[in-house]
Amino acid sequence: MNIGYFVGHFPYKDFGNIDEYTKRYHHDGGINVAYNLALNMAKRGHEINVFTTSIDFRDSIERYDNITIYRYGTNFRIASGNFSFNLFLKPIRHKVDILHTHVGNPIADLAGYAYVKRNKNMPFIITYHGDGQKDIGSFIRNTSVFFYNKYLLDKVLSRADIIISPSEYYIDESRFLGKYRDKIVVIPNGINIWDFGIPHSKEECREKLGLSIDKNVILFVGNLTPYKGPDVLVEAMPIIINKIPNTDLVFVGSGRMRTELEELSKKLGVKKCVKFAGFVEEGLKPLYYKAADVFCLPSTLNTEVFPMVLLEASASGLPMVVSDLNTFKCIIEDGYNGLFTKRGNKNSLADAIIYLLENEEVRKEMGRNARKKVKNYSWERIAEMTEEVYKSLIEQ
Repeated sequence: MNIGYFVGHFPYKDFGNIDEYTKRYHHDGGINVAYNLALNMAKRGHEINVFTTSIDFRDSIERYDNITIYRYGTNFRIASGNFSFNLFLKPIRHKVDILHTHVGNPIADLAGYAYVKRNKNMPFIITYHGDGQKDIGSFIRNTSVFFYNKYLLDKVLSRADIIISPSEYYIDESRFLGKYRDKIVVIPNGINIWDFGIPHSKEECREKLGLSIDKNVILFVGNLTPYKGPDVLVEAMPIIINKIPNTDLVFVGSGRMRTELEELSKKLGVKKCVKFAGFVEEGLKPLYYKAADVFCLPSTLNTEVFPMVLLEASASGLPMVVSDLNTFKCIIEDGYNGLFTKRGNKNSLADAIIYLLENEEVRKEMGRNARKKVKNYSWERIAEMTEEVYKSLIEQ
């Protein structure tokens, strides 16, 4: 099968200056899903064509294994999204059997839609990574999202033959998916479980990362953006430290809230206990997970659909403390592999973390359960499920 993927960004295999790279070419969970799905479909013997934007103004082509990546030069950027006119114009030269677009970046969504409009019988699949939120960025970014949601998204979803939702729970949470339920297939996100089975002890990981060996470590991994609630976590720290003084909070990730969070931690008197690792390369992430005692994701908006970090924490055998978003039930079972807390409530968040830090056996049991459950989410299995969707459309 010759499969075409449209995605806003697609990871470069090697790009020298990592700081420059992360500023100009944003990665999120949806991008990682698209990347791993492409790799695993290629392993299954399919020819993969990826149509995406470039980090700069130049078009380029990359080839490895069964994958060809067509990168089209960026003309301008809105927030973290790159926009390329060529992404709308040039992919039509390349013929595929089936087209799969990852909805999350409107540019890729619309470019994929334009492609299938010119190929009327082309099977069209969408993976829906979440509703675009219109109140979490600049005026231009929010206006663009509002216009897309109001006038364009429905056209894209209506044209799709099948919509893949990573979470059953998100279908009702979404403002847009409900009326398309009859063509929605639930396929969760995946994880390369073996990437997190590192041979180092917790103490060795902490030494390598410069973290205290004799302290409890709470870990947050993700973009430092308001909807993920990192400020709620900082606000919970004085409560946690008052009860368990030898505790550090480590933020792995970059984002526009970093300065605000640094100032907040200083104001609350917990600056020494809050560490900012910044952007971390994928190869280092398992060390941070292994070094931690508790993973925390206190998100406040239903922008979250099926966070990859919950799979990563599970693969690392960590208990998870999350907010009470309904969508988190896709992986979290309260009291089994994690704990739910009241959304935006620092006291509820602190109480759950304190409970786990004070009860080592409960913490370890939840970690074992998390590791057990995540075995159902291997990328090999997710690719096989997706392949069945493709076959059902090709064979019609």
